[in-house]
Amino acid sequence: MSPDFSSSSADPHSNTPEALTLQAEISYAQGQFALAIANCEQAILLQPTWAPAYVTLGNVRQAQGLLDAAIRSYTQALELDPNLPQAHTNLGSMFYKQGLLDQAMTCYRQALSLKPDFAEVYWNLAQALRKQGNEAEAQICEQKAVEYQPQLATANFLFNQGNKFAYNGKLDQAMKSWQNAIAIDPNLAEAYCQIGMILRYRGEPKQALSYFEKALELQPNLVPAHQHLCGIFRDSSNLAAARQAVNHYCQMCSETDPIMTAIYSISTHQVSGLNQIAKDQFLQLESQLDQSFNRTTEIEIRSLYSNLLFSLPYLRDNITQNSRLTQKITQRYIEQILQANRSLYFLEYSQPSPENKLKIGIISSHFNRHAVGWCSLDIIRALSEITPEIYLYFTDRPKVDDRTALFQQIARKLYEPKRYPNGLPDASEITQEIRQDEIDILLDLDAISMPIHTEILYTQPAPVCLSWLGFDAPYLSEKNYFLCDWHTHSEGYEQYYTEQLVRMPDSFVAVSGFERMAVNREQFRKAYRIGLDQVIYLSVAPGRKFNRELVEAQVAILKQVPNSILIHKAAGDVAVFQGAYEQACQAVGVSLHRVKFIPRFPTEEEHRQVYALADVLLDSYPYNGGTHTLEALWFEVPVVTRKGEQFLSRMGYSFLQGVGVEAGIAESWEDYINWGVRFGEDIELRKSVQTQLMQAKESTRLAPLWNPTLFAENLYKICGKLLSDRQ
Repeated sequence: MSPDFSSSSADPHSNTPEALTLQAEISYAQGQFALAIANCEQAILLQPTWAPAYVTLGNVRQAQGLLDAAIRSYTQALELDPNLPQAHTNLGSMFYKQGLLDQAMTCYRQALSLKPDFAEVYWNLAQALRKQGNEAEAQICEQKAVEYQPQLATANFLFNQGNKFAYNGKLDQAMKSWQNAIAIDPNLAEAYCQIGMILRYRGEPKQALSYFEKALELQPNLVPAHQHLCGIFRDSSNLAAARQAVNHYCQMCSETDPIMTAIYSISTHQVSGLNQIAKDQFLQLESQLDQSFNRTTEIEIRSLYSNLLFSLPYLRDNITQNSRLTQKITQRYIEQILQANRSLYFLEYSQPSPENKLKIGIISSHFNRHAVGWCSLDIIRALSEITPEIYLYFTDRPKVDDRTALFQQIARKLYEPKRYPNGLPDASEITQEIRQDEIDILLDLDAISMPIHTEILYTQPAPVCLSWLGFDAPYLSEKNYFLCDWHTHSEGYEQYYTEQLVRMPDSFVAVSGFERMAVNREQFRKAYRIGLDQVIYLSVAPGRKFNRELVEAQVAILKQVPNSILIHKAAGDVAVFQGAYEQACQAVGVSLHRVKFIPRFPTEEEHRQVYALADVLLDSYPYNGGTHTLEALWFEVPVVTRKGEQFLSRMGYSFLQGVGVEAGIAESWEDYINWGVRFGEDIELRKSVQTQLMQAKESTRLAPLWNPTLFAENLYKICGKLLSDRQ
């Protein structure tokens, strides 16, 4: 706070205003305030217009806590010489301390007009701006201050700088800023958490783990760290650790964060196979939502939409209740998230020439070895033979494998996102790319299983937007469509949906088959110590689809078919699976040895060997098997499926109708058990269905389920009509 005058050559022992002011500065620095004041007053007495003496006098008064007196001194100095940047700065600081932010900022800006590289003033101005809620300009000023004087950078500044880099997709720079922040303040928990998040998004969960653990060591109630820690353990299949992590999250944060802790607990218990616990928690959360619905934060409503609604069909098959809850959450999601962030409007569509082929865009994160990829490739390939204008858009960091190349071969374009703000893809970038390509039909393969799709679809970047295949409809707009069939969505289902239902004539999906590694049925059974005459039931229900009612029905079948074995092979917590079957077996007197657990295989082609063991596939409910049921039918394994109300409870029914098989379709658990027993006891019934499945693959009588060419032709015609109607 030294005054603005050059006194380096003044003799401190002389009796000039300059020398006396220098003596005052020395006394002030030594804490000898009375002597400093005396020197200033003597300097002013000698030269009443000597402004630097008033500045030093103001500094002393400020040090004494006499703010009004300091303000008077600085004001007098500026009246004598308005070109003193330090005087403006010091006067601004007095106003700031008194809470007079507008006056303070006026002084700071005046100082900067006189001295544009005054780093400390930029820093002071930033603090005043931040107090007024102007964070954006505050960060600009802080950045200027650090450019002129790097040592001014605080841990908080570096943390915010890292956040800004991350938002702009500059992740390496963001990581460096956060690491520098930690170097200054090793207790900055949020910085550890941010580094962990970027590492996780980059596919480095093990490295991320230590950062989240450190963040929670420093701040035990840091919500994002808890959430990502749960996610890492869940995705790594260390489900016991995931449950421990989510329980800790609930203990630390359930009172302050009740919605998010409930959602994470539901999801974690589902993946583990503990769906009864998940369902109880879901029902409790659902009953409480009305009370808190109008107070949900952005993070909460995003999670309710993308996480809770994703969990819903695994827990309850009641289309009336489920659609009501979905519509309620979605409406809030639209109002709070999509409408607030909507920046692009597609107001006009160009009319394609009749002779031009439709331009079909497809959004997905699964152009690879994923269920959606396996079930869509054949249809997309068939579409590419009708129109060469196939455009594929990755909506997440591409996980490229050998299947990706097959998609690339049949597309005019396979687009990958360029920007990843905060480590995640940018919906507006993908939307803009779709618009620039002038797509006629946009097919969405993932719906709410990929939340970014909702942001894309809501802006309607193509004349016709059609969700299909990967999940139920997103409930976003009555202008959009959902592709289904008459078996999954019978007459009158329109009342439960926002999107317009578009029904395929036969089935909502079609594949040309599945490949598997060569397998000898007899040798394969011997390898697993299974007799050739034993009836083998197969269950491939993963944790999310695994529940007590399913287990009890399967064990009831075993009890009535003595020479039978159940093989369970799926992702989830094996200890949970074993415990559930053990309890069910003990309850009805079935030996647990009749339930065998087979580990998962590295590839799908190896996994599909398991159908050589099986005589009957016992499908899951309330969420039926998708790809697994298709695989079983392709390898001519009879299926028992329970038909429900909602789309995802009717997939097995639709598949069986798609191959012309009626046997195995159950309306209740009692029917399910009866069909399982009939297939186990009646070898002729099994052979009859196997023959039907074999014939359904013959080229002369190819079933709709195995005819992607026919599916593509029908879909192309439907899309053409939808586009014509929209025009």
